[in-house]
Amino acid sequence: MLRPLLPSLLLLALTAAQEPFLAPAASATKPPPPPPAGDPELRQAIDAWLDQRWDGGSPEAVLALLDRKHLTVGDLEIALRAGRATYPAPPQPLGKLTTGLPLPNDYVDHETRYMVYVPPQYDAARPQPLLVVMHGGSANRDLAFGERAARGGLQPFWLQQAKANGWLVLAPISDRGWMFLGNSILMSALSKIQRDYHVDPDRIWLTGHSMGGHMTWRSSFQFPDRWAAVSPMSGGYDYVKSKDVHNLANVPGYTTYGTEEPYQIREFNDLIATWMQQHGYPWTCQRKDGGHEIFADEVPKVAAFFSSHARDLYRPRLFVRMGAQPMAFTVAETNDGWGKKHTWREDRPIAADSVHWLRCSPPAADTPPEQRVMTIAATHNGNAFTLISQFARRVRILLHPKMVDFGKPIVVQSNGKTVFDAKVAPDPRFLLELVREFDDRGRIFHAQIEVELAGDQDPGEPRPQR
Repeated sequence: MLRPLLPSLLLLALTAAQEPFLAPAASATKPPPPPPAGDPELRQAIDAWLDQRWDGGSPEAVLALLDRKHLTVGDLEIALRAGRATYPAPPQPLGKLTTGLPLPNDYVDHETRYMVYVPPQYDAARPQPLLVVMHGGSANRDLAFGERAARGGLQPFWLQQAKANGWLVLAPISDRGWMFLGNSILMSALSKIQRDYHVDPDRIWLTGHSMGGHMTWRSSFQFPDRWAAVSPMSGGYDYVKSKDVHNLANVPGYTTYGTEEPYQIREFNDLIATWMQQHGYPWTCQRKDGGHEIFADEVPKVAAFFSSHARDLYRPRLFVRMGAQPMAFTVAETNDGWGKKHTWREDRPIAADSVHWLRCSPPAADTPPEQRVMTIAATHNGNAFTLISQFARRVRILLHPKMVDFGKPIVVQSNGKTVFDAKVAPDPRFLLELVREFDDRGRIFHAQIEVELAGDQDPGEPRPQR
C-alpha cells in the first residue's frame, strides 16, 4: 500500500534554473506586443493556402510570391506569426459565454458543439491567449449533458480568470468521450477558433476535470508540443506503470486531486507525484482535502502558472517514449451505446509522432513486439545534436535559427556515431507544409533533416539537469 505523502512533498515546482526541459519563455508573464505585420499580400496568400487545408494542392502561389518579391524564409515566418491578414468581427459577444455553437468534425463523420468566451478586452490586432477546457462525464452522455458539465467547470471557476487576464476560452463538447474521437473534436475546435479569433499559438493552455482530466493527461504525452502548459484535475491512470509519465518531461504541468477521489484517482496521482519528485520533474502535484472536484482555491494558482508559461518549441532537451500509444490517429473507436459506427476520413490523420523539434518514424511492420516502443534522449547545443536511443531507427530533426546557424554544418551524433554532418538550407516549402499539416501558425521550423539512427543504447529515465 502506498504510504501517505506529506503535503510538502506534493508541491513539486522547481526554479527555472532547474528546468531545462520546461523553462518558460522570458516574455511569458506579460502579453507580448503586437507582432510585426509582415507583407500584407503574403499574409493573404498564406491564409488562402491554409484555408484550403483539406483540398490538396501545393503552396506554389505562396512560393512564387516569395520569389517575385525577393522575400526570405524569415519574412515568411514574420507573416505567419502576425496571424491572419484579417479576422472577422467577433462572431460572439464580448464578455459573455456563448453556448450551442455547431462544430463540424474535420476528421470523422460526426458533428458536436462548442462553447466560447471572448474577454471584453479582446483586440484582433493582438494575439490572445487561449484556455481550452475539457468537460467531464462519460462516452455515453449526450451533448446536452456535455454542455451542462462544461458550464459547471467554466462557471464560476475559469470565466472569472479569463475576464481578469484577457483570455479566450474554448470548451469543446463531446457525446463520444475524449478518446480517439475526442482527439478529432478537440483538434477541429482548435482549428475553428483560430480562424475566428487572433489566438496566440504559443499561449494555448489545456485543463479539464474528471474525464476532462483524463483527456488533459493523455494530450500531455500524445501532443506535448501543442500546449504551453497543462492542468489535469481529478483525472488520470497509472502512468508510472505504463511509463507514459516519461513524456510529461516535455510539457509544464500543474495537477490537482482530492484525498477522497473515486476510481483510484488519488492512488494513481500519488504514484505520479512521488515518481516526479524522485526524478526532479518541475511539475506541481497538489493533493487537497476533499473529493472529486475542482478546488476553487487552486484555480487562481493554476491561472498564474499558465500565465507564466509560453510554448518553446526550440528547447535544448527532449525525452521521447513512443510506440506504446498510437503515433497517428486514423481510426474511430466504437461504442455500443452510440447506435452508430463512425468513419475516419482516410486522408486526415492526426499526427502523434512529434515532440517539439523531433519526429519519429513508426517501427517497421516486422519489428518484434518487445522492440516496438522506442525511447530517445535528445539534446542540441548550437549546431550539435546528440541522440541516445533504443529501438528507434529513423527520425526527422526540425531546425530553426533559434537552434542552429544555417551557415555552418549540422552535426548529429547517434549513440556515439556521427550520422549527419552537412550544411542545411532553409526550405520555405517545408515550413509551409508543416504549418498546414498541424494547422498551427506557431509550429515554425525552417528546415528538417532525416537521419538513420545507429544501433541501440538505453537512454534511461528522464532526469532534468541540476
